[in-house]
Amino acid sequence: MSAVVSLDPHPQHVSAVRAVVGAAFTDDPMLQWIFRGAEAHEHATAAWVGWFVEAFAAAGTVDVVVGDGGTPIAAALWRTDATPLPYPELPHLPGIMTAILGSARANEVLSGLGAFAANKPEPPYHYLQFLAVHPGHQGSGLGRALVLHGQARAASAGEGVYLESTNPRNLPFYASVGFRQVGEFTLQPDGPPAWSLWWSAP
Repeated sequence: MSAVVSLDPHPQHVSAVRAVVGAAFTDDPMLQWIFRGAEAHEHATAAWVGWFVEAFAAAGTVDVVVGDGGTPIAAALWRTDATPLPYPELPHLPGIMTAILGSARANEVLSGLGAFAANKPEPPYHYLQFLAVHPGHQGSGLGRALVLHGQARAASAGEGVYLESTNPRNLPFYASVGFRQVGEFTLQPDGPPAWSLWWSAP
């Protein structure tokens, strides 16, 4: 199995991470809800996640597994402290969503997404915002390697790990690497449920 390494900030590798996260999350219930009825759903998803990937690549923590071709095939995007990330101002997230969904639907979705902030625990903790393995490489242990790497980093800092999942298929995986469910909420008005998960070192 390839080793977990830090993201090379070269634009080519940042673009590859955006493609990996976009491909992995295209069928996630949250992204299906956000871009419900949108044409070219996979492109809309890639544009949405790309906004986050750029900010994490600039100042967050991005762990990757690199494939034989030298580009990332799996990635984990982490916040390890409360320092604000430099999210792009143009396009910004509401602008991307308005361009794809129209203003009314974009406002509705953005309001629903506010549930994530409202349900987060008090820091400190390491926050796993995205864990993604390219569909062509899933099932080979890359996601587990990325999570274990991040858990070791959090444990060395004396902190736990928090994440949310909107895909019920992922819950058994997270349980297998020691996470426990600490909450559940729904993205209103008609979005999917989200599960709050917590891990701390034994």
